[in-house]
Amino acid sequence: MKTTELPSAPAAIRMWALLDLVLAWFLPLATIVVFLAMWEYAGRLFCLFSIPEFLLPSPSAIFRRLVLDWPQVWPHFLFTASMIVEGFLLATAVAIPLAIVIASFPSIERGLYPIIAFSEMIPKTIIAPLLIVWFGIGIGSKLALTALLTFFPILVDTISGLRAIDPQLYHITRSMGASGRQTFRYVQIPAALPFIFSGMKIASVFAVGGELLAEFIGSTNGLGFLIIQASNFMDLEQMFAAIVAVTLQGLVFFYAIALLEHVFTPWARPDR
Repeated sequence: MKTTELPSAPAAIRMWALLDLVLAWFLPLATIVVFLAMWEYAGRLFCLFSIPEFLLPSPSAIFRRLVLDWPQVWPHFLFTASMIVEGFLLATAVAIPLAIVIASFPSIERGLYPIIAFSEMIPKTIIAPLLIVWFGIGIGSKLALTALLTFFPILVDTISGLRAIDPQLYHITRSMGASGRQTFRYVQIPAALPFIFSGMKIASVFAVGGELLAEFIGSTNGLGFLIIQASNFMDLEQMFAAIVAVTLQGLVFFYAIALLEHVFTPWARPDR
């Protein structure tokens, strides 16, 4: 009687790994394609019911408009991208050192952290007009609002990472003759890096929203200004084209941080 041989364990593992890789890439792409196809069909269906097409432009029309208007969109794209990155870097440069100080000195945390948490509870839609009045509609107000929105997630996650270390590690490093500075450099910082990058990825989303909010309230440049300008003329194709450009910026920024996390924290990769 002929029996069927089962695949060996390494072959089965490779097969499941290949299947997992295919699903990881195929499912998101298939979802996007189906969504765009439904959107394209919905736009044509609206025409049959005498609904104006400009109310919901099709993806093909939006893409065509983005390509045709790209020479005009590009300066606004660069301005928004530069403000997002600069505001994010400003918040990071303040949040990480402050988190180190707060995590190292409990007395400072008791006095400073409640004030920071209280300030974070104030809606930024209320602060934004004040920043416009104080700093004008130029670069200053946009950097300030973007930095304010991105500051808190980085601060909180950095503090959590610095405190997520097993206390026994401190005894081990001390017994091996390591100084406090060496323990901080070789134990605390590597252990906190995954938390820091997690906070930075969350903050990257807030950075895009903060910059757009500043441009909505007062600006003469940027994709937010382009969206407001298009809405005044009921030009929904240009509005959607600018929204697509903003979405691309957010995706690139998010995955750039994820790539840095992959490079600088190899010990935290899920495949290890």
